[in-house]
Amino acid sequence: MKRSPNPLHDHGEGFYTWHAFDPSCQAELWSTAYIGIKGTILFDPIVWPKSAPAPPSPVLVVKTNQNHDRASASCQTLFEAHFTHQPPNFQSIALAGGGENETAFFHKETATLVIGDALINLPPKPLMPLPTKYCTNASLLGVNLASLLKLPIQRIFFAHGAPILQDGHRQIQKALL
Repeated sequence: MKRSPNPLHDHGEGFYTWHAFDPSCQAELWSTAYIGIKGTILFDPIVWPKSAPAPPSPVLVVKTNQNHDRASASCQTLFEAHFTHQPPNFQSIALAGGGENETAFFHKETATLVIGDALINLPPKPLMPLPTKYCTNASLLGVNLASLLKLPIQRIFFAHGAPILQDGHRQIQKALL
């Protein structure tokens, strides 16, 4: 990643994002942090912004899929973080058909979904499922994305794209039509 990441952006209720363009994959990479009373969870972390204080310990690192190593190892070293597949207070939702080990994480108390590549929100295009050419099974991914509609999702944080901060359920429903 050649460009320094943008500063942390506070979205309230413990959620923060930061992002930077990565020329090696020609994509804007977004990361989400959840800071709660028991520590910090970093989802798909890129390089931590230099202007931000270190996140409160203990720090957990979560990858939403097998391809999202990004700066996970450097965050592990820098913050003495531990990797986890099941962050506390989040429901894991397997999204087979996307990338390898694609998983979304739902935080019930805030009606917030954190998702990797299965949904993309990069303007000027509207919210959309992962393009078929990157899926292991696009039909299966579609079925699994539809299962998200059982959740009362208000906000969505992405690995690729700006967050949706309200009416997330309806936005997913529109993307799947």
